[in-house]
Amino acid sequence: EYDVVVVGAGPAGLVSATICAQGGASVILLERDPWAGGKLGFQSQPLQGPATMFSGESGFEYRDRLIEEASKAGVKIRLGAEVQALNSSVEGNHLHAKEAEPIFTLSIAGLPDGNGILSVPVVVLATGSREPSPEFPGADLHGVMKSGDAQVALNIRGQLAGNRIVMAGSDNAGLLIAKNLLDAGAHILAVLEEGPRVVGREVNTAPLREAGAEVLTWMRLVSAVGNGKLERVRVEIEEGSGSSQYREFEADTLCLALPRIPESQLAVGGGCPTMQFEALGGDVPVHDKFMATPMPGLFVCGDIAGVENGAAALESGKIAGASALAYLRLYHPHAQELVKRARGRLGYLRRGNRGARKREAKELLHAEFSRLF
Repeated sequence: EYDVVVVGAGPAGLVSATICAQGGASVILLERDPWAGGKLGFQSQPLQGPATMFSGESGFEYRDRLIEEASKAGVKIRLGAEVQALNSSVEGNHLHAKEAEPIFTLSIAGLPDGNGILSVPVVVLATGSREPSPEFPGADLHGVMKSGDAQVALNIRGQLAGNRIVMAGSDNAGLLIAKNLLDAGAHILAVLEEGPRVVGREVNTAPLREAGAEVLTWMRLVSAVGNGKLERVRVEIEEGSGSSQYREFEADTLCLALPRIPESQLAVGGGCPTMQFEALGGDVPVHDKFMATPMPGLFVCGDIAGVENGAAALESGKIAGASALAYLRLYHPHAQELVKRARGRLGYLRRGNRGARKREAKELLHAEFSRLF
């Protein structure tokens, strides 16, 4: 029934599905959450990134635009549908689908139409990334949570996570979520960074400082303290002197903005090889510069292909969509222009010293793809 299944309705998945549908493919987009848009679905602030891409829109606004474009192109969007297994019936390498014969079988929970099984020639995995589960004394106390969960509670369910909040982690995501909670009425006591400097941009740090939050470096989270629920956050001050000093914050909520991990389980379960890169968040499916994996007909995009940022996820989604169409021998009228522009933007987004580590990791992934293919 379908030429393409896209798994994950975040920005990368929405864009890749739209391009496939615009090129004449029949596409179904599966999302396990009850909303489309991924992390865009709970970002009320203006998106940060190239002005030519986001134009000052909030995550909500940009998400709505992506969903509208996908629906207009004919993409079937199914929410609450979780892919539990991915299997391939093809061995060996070939460049194009043969008469679009089904070679992938997906087992799906929550799919309202059908028997929970889909067979298709092409799968695009846009499963995104996840925050790791915390491991430290007191991590199971009520009031200790991942920062993304606090943002979902606020912007999806209208619930403020707490009143006195400590944010552990200073990347842009953590800083923006702290500002989101601040705007909703919470008191942000401190932003803690284990390293020597704040990871995120100063433009995201300044509003928190102005509101009275302490932004502290060399602070290692030791434990969460309380009787059933969080009462204090204990940290060790790393001064390099050999002696340890400790500090405690009286708080009812500890939000953890930990580095995200690619959601690569489906790819691994389906037989796709991976490589480990700290710069990309962990285990990443091997893929080439066109987002194709060594498994014929399987493509990846967004954070599963390496945790970067929302702008990079969108560009990789465009490339994956155009590549999936080429595999099906279908034609998008602007495919060459889309891919050329997307690759140029990815080069821009990976500039500088920090971007160099991601560039090098991507080059190694592409080299491994060439070796396997």
